[in-house]
Amino acid sequence: MIALPLLALLTGPAIAPPAHAAPAAPTAEALMRADDEAVRRGFTKTRKTIPLAFQGSYRRTLAECGQATDTALAIGATSLSLPGKDADVQEVRVEGTRKIVVTSIYEGGGEVWEKSETLLLGRDGKSVGFQLETGPYTRVRCPTP
Repeated sequence: MIALPLLALLTGPAIAPPAHAAPAAPTAEALMRADDEAVRRGFTKTRKTIPLAFQGSYRRTLAECGQATDTALAIGATSLSLPGKDADVQEVRVEGTRKIVVTSIYEGGGEVWEKSETLLLGRDGKSVGFQLETGPYTRVRCPTP
């Protein structure tokens, strides 16, 4: 008699543990807020996002803004975009209020590569420069439409 209820328990439907949804991936905005707070508190100088002051659309001259040109540059929280190549930001090291070093994985022209670049923000916030081996590569910020 005892064996029958025990057998029923062993062969009965298995109760599955509650299914938990995988946590949603944090948004770029949430990552930026967390990065800003960590840097503000002095916890780290390394972040996963590019500071807001550097973000925007840039061209060689203001006259080129709004046009598709070979000098177009778009800087987002987690990406860099140039004609023919896009980059996913991996790490941003803050070296000053106007200087960051960005390590990204680029893809374009059928190739994939990693590159670290120093970005310098103009005093007025209206220009950004890349410090390249050949010299600075400076672009002006396009007005927000």
